[in-house]
Amino acid sequence: MKSIINYHVIDHTNIGDLFSAPTKYFTFPGYSVEQADIRTINIDEIRDKHIIVGGGGLLYSPFLPALTKLMETKSHTKLIAWGIGQQIYGSSFDLQKLQNFDYSQYLSNFDLVGIRDFNYKYNWVPCPSCMHPEFDKKREIKHEFVVFSHKKFQIKIGNFPQMTNNNQNLEEILDFLGSGETILTSSYHGAYWGTLLGRKVLSFPFSSKFYTLKHPPGIFPISKWLQQKIKLSLFKKTLWEFSYKNKFSCQTDGWQDALKLCRTYPESLQENRVNNHNYYSEILNILDS
Repeated sequence: MKSIINYHVIDHTNIGDLFSAPTKYFTFPGYSVEQADIRTINIDEIRDKHIIVGGGGLLYSPFLPALTKLMETKSHTKLIAWGIGQQIYGSSFDLQKLQNFDYSQYLSNFDLVGIRDFNYKYNWVPCPSCMHPEFDKKREIKHEFVVFSHKKFQIKIGNFPQMTNNNQNLEEILDFLGSGETILTSSYHGAYWGTLLGRKVLSFPFSSKFYTLKHPPGIFPISKWLQQKIKLSLFKKTLWEFSYKNKFSCQTDGWQDALKLCRTYPESLQENRVNNHNYYSEILNILDS
């Protein structure tokens, strides 16, 4: 039987990574399908196998060696990108710089390319997590605002209901997001999923990916994410200080002013699903060619 490997980041502490792999939602008759972590490629195991790279923000410099390895190894098999996107860490971005992002270094030797970043030269194929049946569930709005933070980039606003993407239960996360009329989030998938649920979203970005969504959330302009610290002081003199390596916070003063940028996109779920189905058909055609 012919084989397909779906390479992505398998990180059981990141809910986005767990549910972004396209092979969770689409079948490939006549092929055995396996998922593998793109950070641990074994060249001897991928020869004569078709490769799908997706999903997540894999167009990011730490993943370039792995993608280069895949491009150099491919022979008569197909190399396909599905729903992956750019990632440049930072707070605010020049949109022209994002448009000039060099996709070619990551994708030059792919047979078929679909990226989740909208309005670029490649096919727009959004994150396939939109295919999950939990998005078909109707949810009642219970709160004016809910806060859904990325576990490393947490936002603290008022006494609103809070959750982070450290939660591993997608149903619980979508129930939480759906309970808010407006979602305040520093998570890419929090923004994406909230939009698919028909909610308004105000995002607090830490990377370029927040600016590449077809159905854009409102964006709160952050000047800088600051590493969180604990200090022990006496008479205004610091006696001891500890900095969290992967925990950041930001100033949120004036966030209410950005709410005017938020809107709903009732068409988003259907549009995202249609594009994934269409791309799936393209892949089946190219695998059979």
